[in-house]
Amino acid sequence: MYGEMKAIHSSVGQHPSSLRATSPSDNALLAGHLKCNYARYTPSTSTVTYNLKSKPQQNLKWRRVVFKISGSALVGNCHNIDPKIAREVASACRLGMEVAIVLGGRNFFCGDSWLSDTGFDRPTTYQIGMMATVMNSILLQSALEKLEIKTRVQSAFALPEVDEPYSRQRAIRYLEKGRVVIFGGIGAGTGNPLFTTDAAAAIRASELNADAMVKGVSVNGIYDSHSGNGHVVPEHISYREAVSGNFTSMDTMAITYCEENGISVVVFNLLEPGNISSALCGGQVGTLIDQSGGIS
Repeated sequence: MYGEMKAIHSSVGQHPSSLRATSPSDNALLAGHLKCNYARYTPSTSTVTYNLKSKPQQNLKWRRVVFKISGSALVGNCHNIDPKIAREVASACRLGMEVAIVLGGRNFFCGDSWLSDTGFDRPTTYQIGMMATVMNSILLQSALEKLEIKTRVQSAFALPEVDEPYSRQRAIRYLEKGRVVIFGGIGAGTGNPLFTTDAAAAIRASELNADAMVKGVSVNGIYDSHSGNGHVVPEHISYREAVSGNFTSMDTMAITYCEENGISVVVFNLLEPGNISSALCGGQVGTLIDQSGGIS
């Protein structure tokens, strides 16, 4: 036994060609030691596929979208970010969709209300709103990560512990790898407090070469103010009809910017179960705004 232990001890740290067995028992012992020492680690199947982007489904209308979540649609939820939102975004990602997200901050802070109540100047109140959107971004990131959907938060704010500076190139690479990219800060990280999050989402959609911008609100779409019935929601209208109709569900600057860059827009009710994943994948929900239009 002592001779066997001595042979093993002397073999540690030596190249295999330098090892010499002195007896059949030593030879068997050394062979077992080398087999254990040089065994290669083979990762499990789940470890290999975890970071791979899902293969896009053939019936998807779009491949890359910017999802604008209205802060007013988050008002009244005790958790601020409804877990349902994260689940439906995750469902779309698993179908192969590339999703970037811009959030409003009205559930935390409404700058317009403070303007009228306090007399504060607009840039100051909007800067507070920018910080509110960063808080929403971190909450949504946490909800998505719990579902094993990898995310990145980008913002104009220097908060290295929770986000990173906006970079178009990095954002596109993240999307191509199957990550969800969340843009915090009003202006989607542009740092301009006078931009609405609608306009910011439209800018990001153009910069990221997105196929569409979808906006989730607390109503069923864009209401037709010319019909005499405030409850009529057109399924399909043109950019020009949306702007001239003075609809309140969408910032006209954002609609005009999407028109100039050929980006389809969908406004839908994100509170209805299944609507988010359907809208992200190009399903018929809410109101579609594009070049062809024609109120239906």
